[in-house]
Amino acid sequence: MKRLWFLSALVLLLIMPLVQGTPISPIESAIQSEAPPNLYTRVYGEDYSDEVYNEVSTSSYRDFVQKISENGSRWIMDYTMAAEGDNMYARNYIIQQLEELSMGKIETEIIGNCLNVVGKLPGYLPGDNPAFAITAHYDSAQRSPGANCDGSGIAAVLELARVLSMYEWPLDIYFIAFNGLFTMSGMEGSPQVANEFNNREIDLLMLYNVDTLLVQDMGAPQDERIQFGYNLGSYHNGRYWAELARQMSNNIGQNRIVPVPSPSFYLWESSDHYAFIGSFSNIMCAFESGLAEDDSYQTPNDRWDNEEYNYNLGRETTAVIGASIALTMSRALGEPLKTYSEFTLGIGNWEQIYITVTTPTTMNITSRWFGGISSFYLFSPQGILITEREFNYSSAWEPSDVLSQPVSENGQYTLMVYNNDFRTVGYEVNITIDTDIDGNGVLDREEYWIDDELFDSDLDSDGLSDAEELFLGTDMMLVDSDDDTMPDKYEVDNGFDPRDPSDGGEDWDSDGLSNAQEYSGGLNPLSKDSDNDLIPDLWELEHGLNPLVDDANLDFDEDGISNLDEYLNDTDPQEPETMQIPTEWFTAPAVLIALIGAFVYIRRRKDPWN
Repeated sequence: MKRLWFLSALVLLLIMPLVQGTPISPIESAIQSEAPPNLYTRVYGEDYSDEVYNEVSTSSYRDFVQKISENGSRWIMDYTMAAEGDNMYARNYIIQQLEELSMGKIETEIIGNCLNVVGKLPGYLPGDNPAFAITAHYDSAQRSPGANCDGSGIAAVLELARVLSMYEWPLDIYFIAFNGLFTMSGMEGSPQVANEFNNREIDLLMLYNVDTLLVQDMGAPQDERIQFGYNLGSYHNGRYWAELARQMSNNIGQNRIVPVPSPSFYLWESSDHYAFIGSFSNIMCAFESGLAEDDSYQTPNDRWDNEEYNYNLGRETTAVIGASIALTMSRALGEPLKTYSEFTLGIGNWEQIYITVTTPTTMNITSRWFGGISSFYLFSPQGILITEREFNYSSAWEPSDVLSQPVSENGQYTLMVYNNDFRTVGYEVNITIDTDIDGNGVLDREEYWIDDELFDSDLDSDGLSDAEELFLGTDMMLVDSDDDTMPDKYEVDNGFDPRDPSDGGEDWDSDGLSNAQEYSGGLNPLSKDSDNDLIPDLWELEHGLNPLVDDANLDFDEDGISNLDEYLNDTDPQEPETMQIPTEWFTAPAVLIALIGAFVYIRRRKDPWN
């Protein structure tokens, strides 16, 4: 029995060298930080229109309509009624939602004795810059719950407050709920806000007023859309913004927006946006196309659960407005406008892409697709074919230059892509144009909403211009904004977040050294082997080698074994090695011999003749 235990112990001793545990690094983390703060995406030079469009939720939108309307009419006929009852409930609900949906980012206030609610999502740019506004009225007709008129508009305001608050935008965005009190002198709620904005010298790049959306024109399928009424005048002040909304709805949405000039727009002089005419020119109003079929308009039947209501119309309107705002604020100095479309076409099918032009430009169009014959057609705003091109082949890996077409007329052009191949084809189309959305004669890529001098100044001398610090959200007076021991410029150059201190303690290359330790040692935080000598950085540091110098073939301890071989053998490059017996001589063969010996011994114990 003793010999059996002895052999078992011998086997365990021989097997143990084959089982390797995880080594514990002697170098502790240099950075101890709490969980990173909730950092919002700061928008500059990146188009988030697709993300904003897709984030808008039909169910969320419908819930807002239900909440604002389920308690009954919000009708008022004097100022005292605005301070009590369902009107007061609706106002308090809107204020609460604006603050909660934005995690406190939206600043709310009451303007005028009509108790209009104004929320402001501040942009990150300094100075007096133009702003966007999304508006609707929260009062309703007498005895009407006001789900469609205008709970559908308030729902758009609240849903956009929820979605747009997920980002940090360069410009201010206002979310406004008018209390549309009517007196003998006319509408009083929205004029109070318009006058106050005028007094504060607020410049509106565009005001989107949303007023009644949920019924469509069923008699004319081509008009089963939401009407976007625009101010008739300069192309840049009115029609451009309506066509941009149509572009967003067609290219990434459901193609439900139809621009309507103000003389043909039913509600133009009788909705809240009209109070801004005169002081402001960039104004638009969204309204349902099916008013003639809307039997519940401003009646007790205007309930959120009305079976005639199509909430997808409200969702589309909301998403398109958000996408238009996102595309506009994707501008970057020195860069033209770039748009991207991805789609799949079956055999003999086509796709149309809208391109809204605001200044003479060259339209550069490239596409990548895997397939054979494909045709591309470019049409003018009047629907006249300008140019076409057919391809018999393409590269699935490199984009093909499809068109480079000069255009001079402002308006909405249409690119038609036709698959005349024998199989389904997927396309990726990129379109680049110059823009001038304010029509001031200066290309948008040549100006931005801040002082140009900020692009040349660097107050903290960290290698990032003050303009870049604004776009990044870093402190232009600090070299290390998040205090993680890594300078802002270093973090930007290596893909870290200069506003997030937690990445200092992270280990992006999984080499056992934190990012901050890599910086302090001058190492590459994205490579386990900074000097490419086949010896990992951590091992070199632990054994007195230089991870920034190729010392693999040197022999520091002069024992005839190079540093690289010392690493491969897991021996100490600072201590001379004595006669080394290859470990393979006494690992697997030794275990095998021990196991055979144990087996023979046990068999002999069981054999009565031995």
